[in-house]
Amino acid sequence: MGKFLALLRLNFFSMLAAMRMGRKKRAFSGMGALALVAGLSLYISGLYSFLLAEQLSAVGALPLLITLMALVSVVIGFLFSLFAAQGVIFGAKDNDLMLSLPVSPFQLLLARTLALYLENLISTIFILLPAGVIYLWYGGSGGFGILPVLLVCALFLNLLPTLLSLIVGFLLAWLSSHLPRKTLATSLFQLALLALLLIGSFWLSNAINHVGAAAVGISHFFQGWGLPFLLLTRAVCQGNLLHLFGLIGLCLLPFLGIVWLFAWKYASILTRLTAHHARSDYRLGKLSSASQGRALLRKEARRWFGTPIYIFNTGVGLILLPIAGIAALINRDSIQRVLAAAEFLPVTPLLALGICFCLSTVSITGSSISLEGKQLWLLQCAPIPVQTLFIIKAAFQLLVCLPSLLIGWALLSLSFSLSGTESLLLLLSSLLFALANAPFGLWINLRFPKLDAVSDAAVVKQSAAALLSTLLPMGLLVGLFVLWFVLWSFLQTLGLMLLYSLILALWTLCAVVLLCRQGPALFQQLSE
Repeated sequence: MGKFLALLRLNFFSMLAAMRMGRKKRAFSGMGALALVAGLSLYISGLYSFLLAEQLSAVGALPLLITLMALVSVVIGFLFSLFAAQGVIFGAKDNDLMLSLPVSPFQLLLARTLALYLENLISTIFILLPAGVIYLWYGGSGGFGILPVLLVCALFLNLLPTLLSLIVGFLLAWLSSHLPRKTLATSLFQLALLALLLIGSFWLSNAINHVGAAAVGISHFFQGWGLPFLLLTRAVCQGNLLHLFGLIGLCLLPFLGIVWLFAWKYASILTRLTAHHARSDYRLGKLSSASQGRALLRKEARRWFGTPIYIFNTGVGLILLPIAGIAALINRDSIQRVLAAAEFLPVTPLLALGICFCLSTVSITGSSISLEGKQLWLLQCAPIPVQTLFIIKAAFQLLVCLPSLLIGWALLSLSFSLSGTESLLLLLSSLLFALANAPFGLWINLRFPKLDAVSDAAVVKQSAAALLSTLLPMGLLVGLFVLWFVLWSFLQTLGLMLLYSLILALWTLCAVVLLCRQGPALFQQLSE
């Protein structure tokens, strides 16, 4: 038992250490990451629980709040730990060392799985307990005695997202080891998952206003497959111990069974996942050549498409823009009614700020230099002008942004029935922001490089350059919104759009000048 607990502690704290930022102590940084997860879960639970409870209490279906929030906790826990399961359980770099230790494969797999379980437990508790408090606030039965019961239910319900992450993580690891372009396939899968998540968020925001009228249908929807959520609701709201024991058995037994099945062939699974098969269909062919610019552009594309965490962290805005345009087009009639009611309100500047906000999250150049890592000296010694390298890196970000920008702009212009002048000014301001964001992110990365990162995730998610290259442009957008709030009654739509275009043009000029004047010297200093 002592070996297992030591193994569990090792795996859990290694996961926390992967979340550290800068040079702070691991425990502090790990607990800070868990605090961030807890705060996000608390916000989600508080927001949606209040919205749901207000409608459900009006139709006498308040216990359905506990059912729905239990489902939300499972979905969020699954999304948080899905790719961690693929990397921690089936793709860890210390598999050979761990399998050589005097512990059974079952203990090793169980320790790694429970490490994911403990990480998920924070989000599950901070979703269910606030929902229970809001349930009582709106007159739910049971008193504060339901909170300990809800806590016990959370401990066992959390096994479900962990189990789902284990199964899907294995499938992802198997697919990535058998597909010829596994990194690209993984990146596309993550983007597809992110798109589904965003679409689900839009759908939930629209459907939550009608949940009271559909309470009966939702209750029938959970029959059968949703038995764990119904048992949890009855155990909490009715105090039924039989239903509590039923929930425990329904969550615990499948979890132990699946873990045992994987542990039975765990060593063999890890060997097969890391095995490489030699090809036997080699053929002679022509060796193609390309110009310096095209070769560098391909290099940037291979890194972006071939690094799942890179494309996932910088691709949110690329997905959000088309989705927002499609959602606006679907709700075009409602938008026209709102515009008719607010006849003199300049909406086009707000659309420009929304588009620019999405573009601010696509800071590819903010991590581009840091991801070169130990291979940076190759670029410094290559017979390539530094300005050419900067142009290629900035051009790649623009090429990635343009398709989503144009699709979102066209759909939003059509949905809001913008005039030709307003539509062109909207496109101009969006293009200027995208044009400024690329060299600005590159300059920030040169000022705050992170060439000694232990992983790509540490560069893309935890470096100062990645953070500042996103937050500082967002700060500029906050300033533009303040100008809209103060000046919209004086300048109206065209005046504000011209002012925005002028400010963004100046910012573009400043970003380009900073990169051209300071960039080459900063680039050469990186190896010193």
